[in-house]
Amino acid sequence: MKTKEVYSDLIKQLNNLLASYQVAYFNIRASHWMIKGENFFELHKVFETAYNDATVKIDAIAERILTLGGQPLLNATDMLKLSVIKENGQNGDQEKCVVAMLNDLKGLAVIETEVVKLAQDHEDIVTADLITKYLGEQQKTAWMLSQFLNKRSTITR
Repeated sequence: MKTKEVYSDLIKQLNNLLASYQVAYFNIRASHWMIKGENFFELHKVFETAYNDATVKIDAIAERILTLGGQPLLNATDMLKLSVIKENGQNGDQEKCVVAMLNDLKGLAVIETEVVKLAQDHEDIVTADLITKYLGEQQKTAWMLSQFLNKRSTITR
């Protein structure tokens, strides 16, 4: 195993990803709590599944940072500063909540792509594999959420 110093750039990006996932988690959780309207039950469950999934990923990312010899971010202040995802304070509007989640997924994908590249540069196939799986899952989720928006737009026209 390489030293912590060798992985410092990867650890930094993993902490960026960790921070961004934490903020995305809270955004998804807020949408889950606040969602309103005709598709309440369906979307309430979608958001619940998403925040539970984010919890598992957050834990795995923090543990990967520790495995590489780094220190995961531990407080909300640092995470809010580092995160590329911003708090969105949804009011429960279905379309806005779905669009916000899609935007968060896009933001996470940018960081994840960078993490995969860095992991490959370090020949760290474990991190590359872990994060590549996250990207694939998010692409599928984004596709499904986009289908909901397409369905909504045809109903309201």
